[in-house]
Amino acid sequence: MAKVTRLTLDGSGGLERRRMHLREISEDADAPLETVGQDLRTARQRKGEDLARISQVLKIRKDHLEALEESNFDALPGRAYTIGFVRAYAEYLGLDGALFVQRLKAEIAGRSETREPLVQVSTQGERKLPPGGIVLAVLLLIAVIYGAYYLFVAMNRMTTQPVTPVPARLAEQAGLTTPAPAPGAPQNAPNPDPAASASTAGSTAATPAVPVNPSPSAGNTSPARSAAGAPATAPAAAVPQGRQYGGQNTASRITIRARRPAHILVQGRNNLLLMDRQLQAGDSYLVPNMVGLTLSTPDGGAIEFVLDGASMGYAGKDGVVSDGVSLNPQDIVDRQAHG
Repeated sequence: MAKVTRLTLDGSGGLERRRMHLREISEDADAPLETVGQDLRTARQRKGEDLARISQVLKIRKDHLEALEESNFDALPGRAYTIGFVRAYAEYLGLDGALFVQRLKAEIAGRSETREPLVQVSTQGERKLPPGGIVLAVLLLIAVIYGAYYLFVAMNRMTTQPVTPVPARLAEQAGLTTPAPAPGAPQNAPNPDPAASASTAGSTAATPAVPVNPSPSAGNTSPARSAAGAPATAPAAAVPQGRQYGGQNTASRITIRARRPAHILVQGRNNLLLMDRQLQAGDSYLVPNMVGLTLSTPDGGAIEFVLDGASMGYAGKDGVVSDGVSLNPQDIVDRQAHG
């Protein structure tokens, strides 16, 4: 910095020489200047104008005009709006709008230069997780989700209490099973070959059958014959009474019954799992009375549908996969009607 010499009068009236720093001169020369807002307020008060009336004429909110007069630019919408407000306000008061805009820009620039940068102080509690912590958090979240899913499935299996099977003696009395043959009774002869049966049936139709009276002492050891003389077909073996699942579904209309061992998967909307297990012959499942349920099984001919106590056919063909079969009662009725 350059130094200058100040000439002053001492106590005896002589000149006193003292070197002064240029900074001291600049500090003495600096005088507080009127801001743009103060000049606008002074001009308005000199003209006797009211802020409410000026707000109606210029279509500028009153609080924005007050912010201009107080040089509170942070309360204004933005730099472009602030410049427009100052220009319109100055011209309304009869001042030079362009000059006030230049002063405003200089004042805003001076504020931005003197504004100290914000220093962000981070505390120990605000430290970010390391990469290893993020991986651990993700693994923990996956473990929680898997545990919740396993608990849901376990509770579903616990609620499906199996039904105690009917004793064999009571089932026999009710006609659910075929009574065992008495000791010494003849077993049914195996079914003959289809081609041989056809040829035998043709020859029998050509030659009338001669009745043979069996000997009383020998007993009736010949199989039963029909009117045409062909052996009668043995009735299909009844399915034993198995376990019943879904006993909590009291309003169920549809029962899934297994004619032979098969796996079933019953799902609802959004892949809601309701039943996922292997059924043995005679096992059944009471389907909840819900909309949008489907059945999937690898053997459609092994699963029988029972609607309101009436058999409605099977889920598909023997040994053929049935995937996403609708368990809607009306869909089951339509499938039965169309074969």
